[in-house]
Amino acid sequence: MVSWVLKEWQAAVTALLQGETILLLRKGGIREAKGQFSLAARQVLLLPTAEHQKAALLKDAFQPLMAGEIAHDDQVRFDGWATITHALPLSAEAEVAALLPYLVWNEQFVAERLNWQPDRPLYGLLLRAYRLESPLMLPRHAGYNGCRSWVEIGESVAVENSTPALAEADYTDQVNSILATLPSVMPVVP
Repeated sequence: MVSWVLKEWQAAVTALLQGETILLLRKGGIREAKGQFSLAARQVLLLPTAEHQKAALLKDAFQPLMAGEIAHDDQVRFDGWATITHALPLSAEAEVAALLPYLVWNEQFVAERLNWQPDRPLYGLLLRAYRLESPLMLPRHAGYNGCRSWVEIGESVAVENSTPALAEADYTDQVNSILATLPSVMPVVP
């Protein structure tokens, strides 16, 4: 059962659900508590958003994952969910640069994230993503609007019969590769 939503760029959510990445970068939205990112939940529905999404900040290979406009009607569509297995607090530019091969975003995005409110940490989230058997439609409410990472949906939804985006061994291999690039970073366990 899942009761929280993580908002992320549409291209990044699609890449997660297709098994093309397991890594997201988060610094926190303007509407976060104190503008600071924190983990609200380990299991989350993945909400694709077009807010702040720009093709120029994606690697060329991921730009085609930007579909047309996302509908803003009275229903919100979820195609998948994820378990956040690791949160990596990143403070040095070299740490984030080491993660570039695993990201959907390019160097410009990484530089912008690091330079925006540089006193706040940037987090690398490792997510094991799952595709839902059929899309989940939930009523839209005001919490989905604005620059925030998390939305509590006010109910728990079942996510059984989901298909992992990656086999467990493949996911573990990617986690181990990412952690090996950051030997001095201690993961935060959500």
